[in-house]
Amino acid sequence: MGYLRPVKNQIVGILGGGQLARMLALAAHPLGIPVSVLAAHATDPAPQVVGLTHIGSLEDEKDLKRFLTTVGAVTFESEFVNIDKLKRCLPTGVRVFPALDVIEAIQDRLTQKQLLNRHKIPTSPWFMVENKNDLKEARARFPAGFVLKQRRFGYDGYGTFMFKNGQGDESALLKSSHGFIAEAFVPFQSELAVSIVRSRGGGVVTLPLVTSVQRDSRCYSVCGPVKHPKFAALEKKLIAMMKAIDYVGILAFELFETKSGLLVNELAPRVHNSAHYSQNGLSCSQFEYHLRAGLGLPFPPVELIRKGFAMINLLGEGGKTELSRRPEGFLHWY
Repeated sequence: MGYLRPVKNQIVGILGGGQLARMLALAAHPLGIPVSVLAAHATDPAPQVVGLTHIGSLEDEKDLKRFLTTVGAVTFESEFVNIDKLKRCLPTGVRVFPALDVIEAIQDRLTQKQLLNRHKIPTSPWFMVENKNDLKEARARFPAGFVLKQRRFGYDGYGTFMFKNGQGDESALLKSSHGFIAEAFVPFQSELAVSIVRSRGGGVVTLPLVTSVQRDSRCYSVCGPVKHPKFAALEKKLIAMMKAIDYVGILAFELFETKSGLLVNELAPRVHNSAHYSQNGLSCSQFEYHLRAGLGLPFPPVELIRKGFAMINLLGEGGKTELSRRPEGFLHWY
């Protein structure tokens, strides 16, 4: 029996070939959703599990056009994509989730903050910084200290510089052409995270709230579910914002727990490390929810498989790794 190549309109394209694209593809397989990825190398994590792989660059318009003409819908492994190039290369009729304009607003820390302020979502005080005069003003506004964050393409601590008690390295301004924002230090008690999914038809599900531990500006572990007396009110505002901007897909929120309540630290318009637990802790994973949202498929209810869960993110290269012969959990190695 020969292999039946899927019809173009049925194929979901994923821009990127890393671990998140791999996990999205693996969630699509049981649903019978054909997936194609645009990856830089055949040895990347996603091409190892996806039959329809296009090798190319997300920065090359010829590669983008060639790839996008073969799919019926497209989503993203990362928000760090060139929106202008995608708009030029996107064929008519190809569905995109989340929408390009929405990703463009969130991928820039300045417009992301403006989005939160516009929808009256609590976040830390901030100030736009483009030059040394702005940096001087930030010192005056935030005498206790602030974080200087690169507006675009910053992640896992990259593009982030600390100014404690007004003291910091001014040469940081020369390390990015994208501009910065200064964000006041927040004396938080703990870090929390939540992911909310909104479908093309407007349906919404909220995954369990979790505590998050960061090491070297990277997500080290999460555990949950947790409860917070101020979360229900914040959740309503987050869902209202997603509805207002017609967000489709999963949106991750990183939160600070403070004495006065919860603040939104950052947004990520994609599947996120803080919700990896959903692969084995919930009856439906964040990856499946994201695909269902973009394709208009019904949402299963959010159900815990056990009363509690925890996830540890293993990072590193080389060296010896030892695991229990009967680990009480699941390993995802990529």
